[in-house]
Amino acid sequence: MAAAALLLAVPASAQVRGAETFGPRPFGVLLGDVFTLKTYVDVDAGFRLDPSSLPKVGPVSYSLDLRRIDVTDGPAPNGGVRYQITAEYQTFYSALETKEEKVPPFTLAFADGAGKRAEVQAGRWSYLTSPLRPIASVSGEQQYGLRPDAAPHSISLRRAEILTGLAGGATLLALALLAWSRAWPPFHRRPARPFAAAARAVRKAAGAGETGWRAAALALHRAFDAAAGKRLFGDDVAAFIKTRPAFARHEAAIAAFFDASRRAFFGEGTNAAAALPPEQLTRLARDLASAERAT
Repeated sequence: MAAAALLLAVPASAQVRGAETFGPRPFGVLLGDVFTLKTYVDVDAGFRLDPSSLPKVGPVSYSLDLRRIDVTDGPAPNGGVRYQITAEYQTFYSALETKEEKVPPFTLAFADGAGKRAEVQAGRWSYLTSPLRPIASVSGEQQYGLRPDAAPHSISLRRAEILTGLAGGATLLALALLAWSRAWPPFHRRPARPFAAAARAVRKAAGAGETGWRAAALALHRAFDAAAGKRLFGDDVAAFIKTRPAFARHEAAIAAFFDASRRAFFGEGTNAAAALPPEQLTRLARDLASAERAT
């Protein structure tokens, strides 16, 4: 925004504290353009604007018309009153070349109830007006023709690319170190947990009658075989416990399971579920999976 300095009348210096005029960009104004100027005037408390001192709507000069003028007021930072005068102008000057034009100032009057009066000039503004189209050049004036756009300057991004590559490499290295420290794949293969898988199978099958009990028992047998690294029978339980002391507290329940399994599969139809109910079989599988996680 362009601001125009205003001259304050000497007698009003004690009552008018400041006056400024702001307008749009002061160049590129064409024939018929409308622009708005805002003038701010600060006066002492008690002084009021005399409306008769405002400029009248209509022609201001041979090339400029005042279309509208509005006044608002509010508190000023110094404790007085701040007036905002908004003036809308329209230019009718048909320029043949770029030329400076001026908006003439107007005199504002302020008065208080005791008969004191102050005046200030405001609203002065200058702008550059341009022709709607350039004058056709004559022979020998080709230097005034339009020139091609300047080619953009290419900026090297090599340094940024190198820094980006280094940052990416450092990030990958940091992720690799984190994966190694946390034993994430592929730096650490999670140990097999056959009893955890067996516990899920037993929980699903144990309560489905005799057939379900046999399927659950087979799943638990396969877990013992995987943990021992060989086919494990009831007579091998003591030796298995010695190599896997984490299961020692469940030795009695393991022995009971093998005994019930022997009667179920080789006992000529003996009801093994009566000796080892499904809920006990499920509890044993869950306890073995918990002990397995502690190893």
